[in-house]
Order: sequence, then C-alpha cells, then structure tokens
Amino acid sequence: MTRVAYLAALFLFANFSCTTGPKYAEKDCALFTEIDPIRVNPAGAPNRHLRVEAAFRVCPSNTGLEEIKRKRIELKHNLVSLLSGTTIAQLEEPLRVEILRQSIKEMVNEKVIRKGRVVDVLITAFELE
Repeated sequence: MTRVAYLAALFLFANFSCTTGPKYAEKDCALFTEIDPIRVNPAGAPNRHLRVEAAFRVCPSNTGLEEIKRKRIELKHNLVSLLSGTTIAQLEEPLRVEILRQSIKEMVNEKVIRKGRVVDVLITAFELE
C-alpha cells in the first residue's frame, strides 16, 4: 500500500470510526480564530518556510471556547512543534491539508484542551515557500 493510500485510509477511519464521547451539533459549536499565523521551517529544510493559519471549532461553546482562549500560548507552542516536525515530503502529499487538519485536531484534543473538544480545524491559509 502506498503512503498516500495508507494516509487516505487512516483519514477515512478517523472520520468514520465509532467514538464514545458526547455528540455536538457542529452548527452550535464556537469558532476560535484568535491565534496568529504560524510560520516555521519544516523538518530538514532550513531554507524553506511553512505558513499556516487555522481556526478551531470548539465544543461545548462556553467551556471549550474559554479553555482554548486561556491556553492560546500552549496551543501555539504545540502547533509550532507539530508543524516544524513535518517534512517537505509530507507537505507535498496530495492530501496534505486534510492530513494536517486531522493531525492538528488530534494534537489539540490530546495535548491542549481537556474540558472541551475541537470538532473541526479549518485551515484558512497554507503556504510553503
């Protein structure tokens, strides 16, 4: 199985697997946009730059939004760590933005917020120079 096929299968599994957490109507979740663009050098590419802007749909709206606002610096630190560990080869994959969205969502839910959940990550800018 090629790397792209594997990543696509992983993406589909992550989106359609059963979860035991609470269900939220995405339309009722708050959108967190108060984070500056992230600019890093991808792994092994000191002369290249990756610039990413993202917004986060957080549930429940009150608790989740308050928590992610309070942990904005921790969120940015973890985003810099994740993105700077990404290689140029990974950033040139056809499904790179979808894979990145899922990676960011998992990272935020595992490492940053505890009381709320990020149910979606919206990549609003993606530039590889």
